[in-house]
Amino acid sequence: MQHTDRQLLLAGLTGALEGLNGIAAPAQLEEAVRERIAAKLVDFLQASKTVVGTQATVLIADLRGFTAMMESLPTIQMVGLLNRFFTAMSQVVERNGGIVDKFMGDSVMALFGAPVRRSDDLLRALICAVEMQQAMADLNRQSEAQGEPRIYAGIAVSTGDVMAGSFGSDVYREYTVIGDPVNLAARIESYTLRGQILLSEAAYRGAVEQIKIGAVNEVMVKGKSNPVKLYELKAVTHPRTLAVPSIEVRKSPRILVDFPVVFRRIEDKRILSERFVGKVNDLGYFGMSADLPLILPTYSEVIMSLSPGFAGENPVEVYARVLRSRRDRGGYRTNLQFTTIDTPGHLKVKQYVDHMLWGK
Repeated sequence: MQHTDRQLLLAGLTGALEGLNGIAAPAQLEEAVRERIAAKLVDFLQASKTVVGTQATVLIADLRGFTAMMESLPTIQMVGLLNRFFTAMSQVVERNGGIVDKFMGDSVMALFGAPVRRSDDLLRALICAVEMQQAMADLNRQSEAQGEPRIYAGIAVSTGDVMAGSFGSDVYREYTVIGDPVNLAARIESYTLRGQILLSEAAYRGAVEQIKIGAVNEVMVKGKSNPVKLYELKAVTHPRTLAVPSIEVRKSPRILVDFPVVFRRIEDKRILSERFVGKVNDLGYFGMSADLPLILPTYSEVIMSLSPGFAGENPVEVYARVLRSRRDRGGYRTNLQFTTIDTPGHLKVKQYVDHMLWGK
Protein backbone atom coordinates (compact mmCIF):
# COMPACT_ATOMS: atom_id res chain seq x y z
CA MET A 1 0.00 0.00 0.00
CA GLN A 2 1.43 3.37 -1.00
CA HIS A 3 1.54 6.37 1.34
CA THR A 4 -1.22 8.20 -0.56
CA ASP A 5 -3.43 5.11 -0.36
CA ARG A 6 -2.93 4.93 3.40
CA GLN A 7 -3.88 8.59 3.76
CA LEU A 8 -7.05 8.08 1.74
CA LEU A 9 -8.00 5.02 3.75
CA LEU A 10 -7.38 6.76 7.07
CA ALA A 11 -9.41 9.75 5.97
CA GLY A 12 -12.28 7.48 4.96
CA LEU A 13 -12.18 5.58 8.26
CA THR A 14 -12.09 8.83 10.25
CA GLY A 15 -15.23 9.99 8.48
CA ALA A 16 -16.92 6.65 9.08
CA LEU A 17 -16.32 6.85 12.83
CA GLU A 18 -17.75 10.36 13.23
CA GLY A 19 -20.95 10.49 15.25
CA LEU A 20 -20.37 7.23 17.16
CA ASN A 21 -19.83 8.93 20.53
CA GLY A 22 -23.52 8.85 21.35
CA ILE A 23 -23.71 5.03 21.32
CA ALA A 24 -23.40 3.87 24.92
CA ALA A 25 -23.76 0.08 24.80
CA PRO A 26 -20.43 -1.64 23.94
CA ALA A 27 -22.13 -4.30 21.78
CA GLN A 28 -24.00 -1.67 19.75
CA LEU A 29 -20.83 0.40 19.40
CA GLU A 30 -18.86 -2.59 18.12
CA GLU A 31 -21.57 -3.45 15.60
CA ALA A 32 -21.78 0.12 14.35
CA VAL A 33 -17.99 0.33 13.94
CA ARG A 34 -17.90 -2.96 12.04
CA GLU A 35 -20.66 -1.86 9.64
CA ARG A 36 -19.16 1.52 8.87
CA ILE A 37 -15.55 0.33 8.54
CA ALA A 38 -16.53 -2.69 6.41
CA ALA A 39 -18.27 -0.43 3.90
CA LYS A 40 -15.27 1.89 3.69
CA LEU A 41 -12.86 -1.03 3.28
CA VAL A 42 -14.89 -2.46 0.40
CA ASP A 43 -14.86 0.93 -1.35
CA PHE A 44 -11.13 1.29 -0.80
CA LEU A 45 -10.27 -2.22 -2.03
CA GLN A 46 -12.43 -1.78 -5.13
CA ALA A 47 -10.62 1.48 -5.90
CA SER A 48 -7.16 -0.06 -5.47
CA LYS A 49 -7.67 -3.04 -7.79
CA THR A 50 -5.59 -1.55 -10.60
CA VAL A 51 -2.99 -3.99 -11.89
CA VAL A 52 -0.28 -2.59 -14.16
CA GLY A 53 2.63 -3.97 -16.13
CA THR A 54 6.02 -2.70 -15.02
CA GLN A 55 9.65 -3.69 -14.56
CA ALA A 56 10.76 -4.71 -11.10
CA THR A 57 13.52 -6.56 -9.30
CA VAL A 58 12.60 -9.39 -6.95
CA LEU A 59 14.82 -10.42 -4.04
CA ILE A 60 14.21 -13.54 -1.96
CA ALA A 61 16.29 -14.30 1.15
CA ASP A 62 15.77 -17.74 2.67
CA LEU A 63 17.30 -19.33 5.75
CA ARG A 64 19.39 -22.40 4.88
CA GLY A 65 18.57 -25.49 6.91
CA PHE A 66 16.24 -23.71 9.32
CA THR A 67 13.54 -26.37 9.03
CA ALA A 68 15.94 -29.01 10.34
CA MET A 69 17.14 -26.66 13.09
CA MET A 70 13.54 -26.16 14.27
CA GLU A 71 13.40 -29.79 15.35
CA SER A 72 16.12 -29.23 17.96
CA LEU A 73 15.24 -25.74 19.25
CA PRO A 74 12.71 -24.73 21.91
CA THR A 75 9.83 -22.87 20.26
CA ILE A 76 10.56 -19.60 22.05
CA GLN A 77 14.20 -19.66 20.91
CA MET A 78 13.20 -20.49 17.33
CA VAL A 79 10.72 -17.61 17.25
CA GLY A 80 13.34 -15.25 18.65
CA LEU A 81 15.88 -16.21 15.99
CA LEU A 82 13.33 -15.91 13.22
CA ASN A 83 12.10 -12.51 14.37
CA ARG A 84 15.65 -11.18 14.63
CA PHE A 85 16.23 -12.38 11.07
CA PHE A 86 13.02 -10.74 9.78
CA THR A 87 13.81 -7.49 11.62
CA ALA A 88 17.35 -7.25 10.27
CA MET A 89 16.31 -8.07 6.69
CA SER A 90 13.39 -5.61 6.75
CA GLN A 91 15.64 -2.81 7.97
CA VAL A 92 18.11 -3.43 5.15
CA VAL A 93 15.31 -3.48 2.55
CA GLU A 94 13.83 -0.22 3.83
CA ARG A 95 17.25 1.44 3.97
CA ASN A 96 17.78 0.68 0.28
CA GLY A 97 14.39 1.95 -0.87
CA GLY A 98 12.65 -1.39 -1.40
CA ILE A 99 9.52 -2.79 0.18
CA VAL A 100 9.01 -6.07 2.00
CA ASP A 101 6.41 -7.87 -0.09
CA LYS A 102 5.86 -10.76 2.31
CA PHE A 103 7.33 -13.20 4.80
CA MET A 104 7.04 -16.82 3.64
CA GLY A 105 7.89 -19.33 6.34
CA ASP A 106 11.60 -18.65 6.94
CA SER A 107 12.11 -16.41 3.89
CA VAL A 108 11.63 -12.76 2.94
CA MET A 109 10.53 -11.47 -0.46
CA ALA A 110 11.35 -7.84 -1.27
CA LEU A 111 10.51 -5.66 -4.27
CA PHE A 112 12.44 -2.88 -5.97
CA GLY A 113 10.53 -1.00 -8.70
CA ALA A 114 7.02 -1.61 -7.44
CA PRO A 115 4.93 0.26 -6.52
CA VAL A 116 7.40 3.10 -7.33
CA ARG A 117 9.85 2.56 -10.16
CA ARG A 118 13.32 4.15 -10.19
CA SER A 119 16.14 3.98 -12.70
CA ASP A 120 18.50 2.26 -10.25
CA ASP A 121 16.12 -0.37 -8.85
CA LEU A 122 18.36 -3.29 -9.83
CA LEU A 123 21.50 -1.74 -8.34
CA ARG A 124 19.70 -0.94 -5.08
CA ALA A 125 18.45 -4.54 -4.89
CA LEU A 126 22.00 -5.86 -5.34
CA ILE A 127 23.36 -3.52 -2.67
CA CYS A 128 20.52 -4.70 -0.44
CA ALA A 129 21.46 -8.34 -1.02
CA VAL A 130 25.11 -7.72 -0.04
CA GLU A 131 24.09 -5.73 3.04
CA MET A 132 21.72 -8.54 4.00
CA GLN A 133 24.61 -11.00 4.07
CA GLN A 134 26.66 -8.53 6.08
CA ALA A 135 23.75 -8.21 8.51
CA MET A 136 23.63 -12.02 8.77
CA ALA A 137 27.29 -12.03 9.83
CA ASP A 138 26.45 -9.50 12.55
CA LEU A 139 23.48 -11.59 13.68
CA ASN A 140 25.66 -14.67 13.98
CA ARG A 141 28.25 -12.85 16.06
CA GLN A 142 25.47 -11.85 18.44
CA SER A 143 24.05 -15.38 18.49
CA GLU A 144 27.43 -16.95 19.25
CA ALA A 145 27.97 -14.49 22.11
CA GLN A 146 24.61 -15.60 23.55
CA GLY A 147 25.33 -19.29 23.05
CA GLU A 148 22.70 -19.64 20.31
CA PRO A 149 23.03 -21.44 16.94
CA ARG A 150 24.18 -19.62 13.84
CA ILE A 151 21.80 -19.13 10.94
CA TYR A 152 22.66 -18.54 7.29
CA ALA A 153 20.71 -17.15 4.36
CA GLY A 154 20.82 -17.80 0.64
CA ILE A 155 19.65 -14.91 -1.55
CA ALA A 156 18.33 -14.80 -5.11
CA VAL A 157 17.85 -11.71 -7.28
CA SER A 158 15.82 -11.69 -10.49
CA THR A 159 14.60 -8.79 -12.62
CA GLY A 160 12.20 -8.27 -15.52
CA ASP A 161 8.60 -7.56 -16.51
CA VAL A 162 5.92 -8.19 -13.90
CA MET A 163 2.28 -7.40 -13.23
CA ALA A 164 1.97 -5.30 -10.07
CA GLY A 165 -1.13 -4.37 -8.14
CA SER A 166 -3.73 -5.47 -5.65
CA PHE A 167 -4.65 -9.13 -6.07
CA GLY A 168 -7.38 -11.07 -4.29
CA SER A 169 -11.04 -10.62 -3.39
CA ASP A 170 -13.19 -8.40 -1.20
CA VAL A 171 -12.49 -10.83 1.65
CA TYR A 172 -8.71 -10.58 1.36
CA ARG A 173 -6.41 -8.60 -0.92
CA GLU A 174 -2.74 -7.76 -0.98
CA TYR A 175 -0.37 -5.71 -3.07
CA THR A 176 2.21 -7.88 -4.80
CA VAL A 177 3.78 -8.71 -8.15
CA ILE A 178 3.42 -11.78 -10.33
CA GLY A 179 5.36 -12.93 -13.36
CA ASP A 180 8.37 -14.90 -14.52
CA PRO A 181 10.95 -12.93 -12.46
CA VAL A 182 9.09 -13.89 -9.27
CA ASN A 183 8.95 -17.58 -10.18
CA LEU A 184 12.58 -17.56 -11.30
CA ALA A 185 13.76 -15.89 -8.08
CA ALA A 186 12.03 -18.62 -6.08
CA ARG A 187 13.73 -21.32 -8.19
CA ILE A 188 17.15 -19.68 -7.99
CA GLU A 189 16.88 -19.31 -4.22
CA SER A 190 16.51 -23.07 -3.88
CA TYR A 191 20.03 -23.46 -5.35
CA THR A 192 21.81 -21.02 -3.04
CA LEU A 193 24.45 -22.08 -0.54
CA ARG A 194 24.97 -20.64 2.92
CA GLY A 195 25.87 -16.96 2.64
CA GLN A 196 25.58 -16.96 -1.15
CA ILE A 197 23.86 -14.54 -3.55
CA LEU A 198 22.82 -15.84 -6.97
CA LEU A 199 21.65 -13.66 -9.87
CA SER A 200 19.49 -14.43 -12.86
CA GLU A 201 20.84 -13.82 -16.35
CA ALA A 202 18.81 -10.60 -16.66
CA ALA A 203 20.02 -9.29 -13.29
CA TYR A 204 23.64 -10.02 -14.23
CA ARG A 205 23.32 -8.38 -17.67
CA GLY A 206 21.62 -5.33 -16.20
CA ALA A 207 24.40 -4.66 -13.69
CA VAL A 208 27.46 -6.24 -15.32
CA GLU A 209 29.49 -2.99 -15.18
CA GLN A 210 28.77 -2.46 -11.48
CA ILE A 211 29.42 -5.89 -9.95
CA LYS A 212 32.01 -8.62 -9.54
CA ILE A 213 30.93 -12.20 -9.96
CA GLY A 214 32.33 -15.58 -8.98
CA ALA A 215 31.14 -18.95 -10.22
CA VAL A 216 28.72 -19.26 -13.13
CA ASN A 217 26.61 -22.41 -13.34
CA GLU A 218 23.89 -23.76 -15.57
CA VAL A 219 21.00 -25.60 -13.94
CA MET A 220 17.64 -26.95 -14.98
CA VAL A 221 14.78 -25.26 -13.14
CA LYS A 222 11.15 -26.23 -13.01
CA GLY A 223 9.07 -24.46 -15.67
CA LYS A 224 12.02 -23.84 -18.03
CA SER A 225 12.79 -26.05 -21.02
CA ASN A 226 16.39 -24.81 -21.34
CA PRO A 227 19.18 -24.55 -18.75
CA VAL A 228 19.28 -21.35 -16.70
CA LYS A 229 22.55 -19.57 -15.92
CA LEU A 230 23.16 -18.58 -12.31
CA TYR A 231 25.77 -15.95 -11.46
CA GLU A 232 27.31 -15.77 -8.00
CA LEU A 233 27.56 -12.17 -6.79
CA LYS A 234 30.85 -11.43 -5.03
CA ALA A 235 30.70 -7.64 -4.75
CA VAL A 236 28.94 -4.48 -5.87
CA THR A 237 31.47 -1.90 -7.09
CA HIS A 238 29.25 1.21 -7.49
CA PRO A 239 28.83 3.74 -5.95
CA ARG A 240 31.31 2.12 -3.53
CA THR A 241 32.65 -1.39 -3.19
CA LEU A 242 30.57 -3.72 -1.02
CA ALA A 243 31.82 -7.30 -0.75
CA VAL A 244 29.77 -10.33 0.16
CA PRO A 245 31.18 -11.80 3.40
CA SER A 246 32.98 -15.04 2.65
CA ILE A 247 32.05 -18.29 4.34
CA GLU A 248 35.04 -20.61 4.23
CA VAL A 249 33.72 -24.11 3.65
CA ARG A 250 37.08 -25.78 4.27
CA LYS A 251 38.06 -23.69 7.30
CA SER A 252 38.06 -26.76 9.51
CA PRO A 253 40.09 -29.93 10.02
CA ARG A 254 39.51 -32.64 7.42
CA ILE A 255 39.83 -36.37 8.02
CA LEU A 256 39.98 -39.34 5.67
CA VAL A 257 37.14 -41.77 6.41
CA ASP A 258 35.46 -44.80 4.91
CA PHE A 259 31.87 -45.40 5.95
CA PRO A 260 28.50 -45.67 4.15
CA VAL A 261 26.01 -42.90 3.53
CA VAL A 262 22.35 -43.25 2.58
CA PHE A 263 20.93 -40.21 0.86
CA ARG A 264 17.69 -38.92 -0.61
CA ARG A 265 17.26 -36.01 -2.98
CA ILE A 266 15.25 -32.90 -2.12
CA GLU A 267 13.16 -31.11 -4.75
CA ASP A 268 11.00 -28.03 -4.10
CA LYS A 269 11.70 -28.54 -0.38
CA ARG A 270 10.19 -32.04 -0.52
CA ILE A 271 12.26 -35.08 0.47
CA LEU A 272 11.92 -37.73 -2.24
CA SER A 273 11.36 -41.31 -1.17
CA GLU A 274 14.01 -43.05 -3.31
CA ARG A 275 17.17 -43.89 -1.37
CA PHE A 276 20.71 -44.23 -2.73
CA VAL A 277 23.83 -45.59 -1.05
CA GLY A 278 27.30 -44.08 -1.32
CA LYS A 279 30.57 -43.91 0.61
CA VAL A 280 32.08 -40.95 2.51
CA ASN A 281 35.84 -40.58 2.03
CA ASP A 282 36.61 -37.09 3.38
CA LEU A 283 34.84 -35.28 6.23
CA GLY A 284 35.10 -31.89 7.91
CA TYR A 285 33.02 -29.64 10.14
CA PHE A 286 31.15 -28.01 7.27
CA GLY A 287 31.21 -30.48 4.41
CA MET A 288 32.44 -33.73 2.96
CA SER A 289 33.45 -35.65 -0.13
CA ALA A 290 31.58 -38.83 -1.04
CA ASP A 291 31.53 -41.40 -3.83
CA LEU A 292 27.95 -41.65 -5.07
CA PRO A 293 26.32 -43.96 -7.63
CA LEU A 294 24.80 -41.12 -9.68
CA ILE A 295 25.68 -37.60 -10.68
CA LEU A 296 23.87 -34.87 -8.77
CA PRO A 297 23.36 -31.40 -10.28
CA THR A 298 25.39 -28.54 -8.83
CA TYR A 299 23.53 -26.77 -6.00
CA SER A 300 20.97 -29.57 -5.68
CA GLU A 301 20.10 -30.55 -2.10
CA VAL A 302 20.09 -33.91 -0.35
CA ILE A 303 19.46 -35.29 3.12
CA MET A 304 22.17 -37.73 4.17
CA SER A 305 22.13 -40.43 6.81
CA LEU A 306 25.70 -41.04 7.98
CA SER A 307 26.95 -44.06 9.92
CA PRO A 308 30.44 -43.06 11.03
CA GLY A 309 30.70 -45.65 13.76
CA PHE A 310 29.29 -44.02 16.87
CA ALA A 311 28.97 -47.03 19.13
CA GLY A 312 25.36 -47.84 19.86
CA GLU A 313 24.06 -44.63 18.26
CA ASN A 314 21.60 -44.14 15.42
CA PRO A 315 22.79 -42.79 12.06
CA VAL A 316 23.36 -39.03 11.92
CA GLU A 317 21.15 -37.02 9.56
CA VAL A 318 22.44 -33.86 7.91
CA TYR A 319 21.27 -31.73 5.00
CA ALA A 320 23.81 -30.85 2.32
CA ARG A 321 24.08 -29.13 -1.03
CA VAL A 322 26.20 -30.25 -3.98
CA LEU A 323 29.19 -28.09 -4.83
CA ARG A 324 30.59 -30.24 -7.66
CA SER A 325 30.50 -33.78 -9.01
CA ARG A 326 32.84 -35.61 -11.38
CA ARG A 327 33.20 -39.10 -12.80
CA ASP A 328 35.61 -41.24 -10.78
CA ARG A 329 36.21 -45.00 -11.01
CA GLY A 330 32.71 -46.15 -11.82
CA GLY A 331 30.96 -43.62 -9.56
CA TYR A 332 30.85 -39.90 -8.98
CA ARG A 333 33.17 -38.11 -6.55
CA THR A 334 30.89 -35.46 -5.06
CA ASN A 335 31.78 -32.50 -2.85
CA LEU A 336 29.01 -31.32 -0.56
CA GLN A 337 28.49 -28.43 1.85
CA PHE A 338 26.31 -28.91 4.92
CA THR A 339 23.32 -26.56 4.93
CA THR A 340 22.33 -27.22 8.54
CA ILE A 341 24.77 -25.79 11.07
CA ASP A 342 24.65 -26.19 14.86
CA THR A 343 21.88 -28.81 14.67
CA PRO A 344 22.25 -32.06 16.66
CA GLY A 345 23.27 -33.89 13.46
CA HIS A 346 25.91 -31.33 12.56
CA LEU A 347 27.28 -31.26 16.11
CA LYS A 348 27.60 -35.06 16.01
CA VAL A 349 29.67 -34.75 12.84
CA LYS A 350 31.93 -32.18 14.50
CA GLN A 351 32.24 -34.42 17.56
CA TYR A 352 33.26 -37.34 15.36
CA VAL A 353 35.91 -35.27 13.52
CA ASP A 354 37.32 -34.04 16.82
CA HIS A 355 37.35 -37.56 18.25
CA MET A 356 39.23 -38.98 15.25
CA LEU A 357 41.80 -36.19 15.35
CA TRP A 358 42.38 -35.68 19.05
CA GLY A 359 40.44 -38.38 20.86
CA LYS A 360 38.04 -35.80 22.31
